[in-house]
Amino acid sequence: MTRRTSIAVLALGLVSLWPAPRLDAQHPVDETGDEIVATFSIVGRDPATGELGVAVQSRAFRAGAVVSYAKAGVGAIATQAAANQTYGPRGLELLELGLSPDEVVEHLTGSDPGRDRRQLAVIDAEGRVRAYTGSATSAWAGHIEGENFSAQGNILAGEAVVRAMAEAFESSDGPLAFRLMDALDAGEAAGGDARGKQAGGVLVVKPIGDSGRTSDRWVDVRVDDHAEPFRELRRLVNMSVSRIHSREARALAAEGRFDEAVAAQREAIAIVPGEDQLIYGLARLHARAGDAASAVAALEEAIGIDARWRKLAASQADFDNIRGNAAFQRLLDPGGP
Repeated sequence: MTRRTSIAVLALGLVSLWPAPRLDAQHPVDETGDEIVATFSIVGRDPATGELGVAVQSRAFRAGAVVSYAKAGVGAIATQAAANQTYGPRGLELLELGLSPDEVVEHLTGSDPGRDRRQLAVIDAEGRVRAYTGSATSAWAGHIEGENFSAQGNILAGEAVVRAMAEAFESSDGPLAFRLMDALDAGEAAGGDARGKQAGGVLVVKPIGDSGRTSDRWVDVRVDDHAEPFRELRRLVNMSVSRIHSREARALAAEGRFDEAVAAQREAIAIVPGEDQLIYGLARLHARAGDAASAVAALEEAIGIDARWRKLAASQADFDNIRGNAAFQRLLDPGGP
């Protein structure tokens, strides 16, 4: 495994000072009432796009809601094990005040009497990372820090889980959400959570800029309880990223850049093949560009999946440029003369 930055790996003994979680509980808690999120997670940054994110998987109900915190231009935080959920918002506030991840971890854990049962990872907008694994978290527990990421977990099948996550993140490319998801899949393939799988989440934030968005959350999907959380989470991540491309396509079309808009929409469809709403969107773009043949072909495909698109196309102004086209008219009225 290659590294351009220092790596810290902490492996705890097989016997933990922290009592074993109540595995039969829907919301397992420790003796102090803290919710236990024994899990594996990764925080990461894409320096090219400014994206920051957290991905998590656990045999714990709604793990994504407990573990993941991020703010564009500030940082991302994962809080787990006997999860102290104040670490997320407080940690982001401290990062925004200018503290380094080292200082944030020191501040949060230093004032917490339950710190030995916690696990925490912090990454800032510059890509600096610091992780913490308390001495009383349940084995196997530990973390790996690398350039622009930290992978960590507790109650894992072994150290191989976080190593596989680190290698997958470093070797993958594409949108940050895909790289984070690749890391989760690699961790599961290496043994994952020693108790199995149940829930997960992927959160990616990015500065809004001039995108017209009103939220910095580019990808925000969760699977709270599922027999196959990895498969379901990947499906939701794919849908989210495809819609980012589709949104880009609409913005390009608004500027009259239809060739680029069509290319972006095709990227969206390639990520989620057979998604009729995206295919209908492609038909609209072709029609606005005056490409009747391509518009009819895409519209026919969308209608073949869901006939309701026929009625919408009949009234939508996007198709006005091709409304006189014979093939378009036949498609709208297949029973006509």
